[in-house]
Amino acid sequence: MTGETMRAAVRDRWGAPEEVVEIAEVPRPEPAADQVLVRVRFVSINRGDYYAVAAPMLLIRPVLGGFLKPKERTIGGDFSGVVEAVGGDIEGFAPGDEVFGSRTGAFAEYVAARMVARKPANVGFEEAAAYSVGALTALQALRDHGRLKPGQSVLVNGASGAVGPFAVQIAKALGAGTVTAVCSTRNVEQSRALGADRVVDYTQEDFTALGERYDVVVDVAGSRPWRSLRRVLRPEGTLVMVGAERKNRLIGPLGYTLRTWLAARLARRRAVFFVARFDRADMEVLRELLESGKVRPVVERVYPFEGIAEALRVMGEGHARAKLVVGV
Repeated sequence: MTGETMRAAVRDRWGAPEEVVEIAEVPRPEPAADQVLVRVRFVSINRGDYYAVAAPMLLIRPVLGGFLKPKERTIGGDFSGVVEAVGGDIEGFAPGDEVFGSRTGAFAEYVAARMVARKPANVGFEEAAAYSVGALTALQALRDHGRLKPGQSVLVNGASGAVGPFAVQIAKALGAGTVTAVCSTRNVEQSRALGADRVVDYTQEDFTALGERYDVVVDVAGSRPWRSLRRVLRPEGTLVMVGAERKNRLIGPLGYTLRTWLAARLARRRAVFFVARFDRADMEVLRELLESGKVRPVVERVYPFEGIAEALRVMGEGHARAKLVVGV
């Protein structure tokens, strides 16, 4: 450490964000040989950030960093900012470069990170901060796990929030023939504007009872059982589970995920659950999609740094229309 400090969002115990998250002075990191030090401009909230604070699923707490209390104080992931310093093994980046990326502990004035990409000049820092995890999840869901081919049909169940809007846009960018978005009434126009060929308002229609089938179903909402989902999946199609409702106090959405996966397997159908992985090649793919204008982050609201606990709470409630961004 340099001995210098910075402001960061921290929590020392599990609990509701507005009860446990505070802004504190912590040591400023130094970049390792394969890292860049970034002066953070904006960060954004993902559902995983909420889980890393509230830890509502008791049996998942050890995975998050400790059963009784978290081992690490700092939190966060997605960020945008300006390179302040580079490690000795880093090539292609220099102080002053504008970047975006993701790194645990990013809800701070500085972050030392490996997975970064240059921010395109046509994209602001607010939008860039709202990009990495959501877009990466959608990309890998469709391309790697859904095995989407040009001309195929895609349904996105849960087309709002942190991942859904990216899934709609990336499906179109990958050449999907038709993209159907499932969302609530207030998000219908947003989904259309993002390029969905058809939008189903789930408060008015049951998308599993419309008699249509799809090659790839990206299930972000996790709101329907397998017996309903199989009706919209073609025999050789793939269900990619990205999220689910948090109903089980012990294991949260994992109960739904495991039940659905097992039921699909017994029916000899393909269902996949995954956790997005970061690599430099995919960060470059994301940068190209962003620079080309094929994918644009949708920012619902920008909070001040002191409002980060509120932003975490809103994301945890599950009603965010798009990304929630925080200025640092």
